[in-house]
Amino acid sequence: MTNCIDTIDRPYGSGPVERAGSTIGRVIDRVVAVSAQGAMAAVLMLLDWQRRARERAHLAALPDDILKDVGLSRADVEAVTHKSVWLRQG
Repeated sequence: MTNCIDTIDRPYGSGPVERAGSTIGRVIDRVVAVSAQGAMAAVLMLLDWQRRARERAHLAALPDDILKDVGLSRADVEAVTHKSVWLRQG
């Protein structure tokens, strides 16, 4: 059995706890990386939903003559603008 003084004199990273810590550190790094990827995916999804809401609002604001020029009816626009933002058009 070692006492506290022996562990202080030992260089960092040479004991079994330090070696196990590096494994735990790699696991934590991986979890953080996966969490960061998930957070980034969530932010991108929210930005996409915001873009869809903005585009649908712009579409709803167009006058009927412009909608007719692009081949849409007011009923088409109403169907799209009443969908939830997490649902794609089409």
